[in-house]
Amino acid sequence: MAASLSRTMLPLRPLHAARSVAPVIRRAASTTQQNTEATTTTSTTAHASPAPPSSTDASSPPPPFIRSFPSTLKTGTVISAGLMDRTVRVAHRHTTWDSHIRKLYPKVTKYMVSDPRNSLREGDVIEFSSGFPKSRHVRHVVERIIAPFGESLESRPPLMTKEERDAVRVEKRAAKLDRREARAADGGKRTTQRRDEYIGRVRRLVQERMSRTQ
Repeated sequence: MAASLSRTMLPLRPLHAARSVAPVIRRAASTTQQNTEATTTTSTTAHASPAPPSSTDASSPPPPFIRSFPSTLKTGTVISAGLMDRTVRVAHRHTTWDSHIRKLYPKVTKYMVSDPRNSLREGDVIEFSSGFPKSRHVRHVVERIIAPFGESLESRPPLMTKEERDAVRVEKRAAKLDRREARAADGGKRTTQRRDEYIGRVRRLVQERMSRTQ
């Protein structure tokens, strides 16, 4: 019985193998034809449309580097205005956590906030942000006036937006670099390129460590 089954199945093996190999050959032939057509189309396109020349001016100096700082938004009330030029004192009311008693307590923190155009008046409720190092003790800047007090907003100078403040910083930085190059030229030294903003030792070490980990 086994011998008869083996004799009946012997002629079917070549036919089964041929049927299984035929689709593979057809797929390989179609893939080769598609690759040839794609290569021909790519070479024709490359010869027909060359890349346009760059229109950037190599002689113009790059814009100066301006550092961006992380910032947070806070709200507060102006408690002192007009005593300092372009600077006000703001009281920020928040809560602090006492870890010993395990309870939240109200707290008032006073900040010195930059007011570039002297637009704030005492009693205004404002929104201000950090990350604007104007001087040693002034690290915040006004963003918007939530509720004006006394004088209306129409009669005050408009507040500066973030884009306007960044433009002023870029202008001051460019003027500083120009003065540095002028002093170097007067002293007999020539500067080939502008330096970036100074990076401290700790920040440089952190950047090197991050580059190694990446």
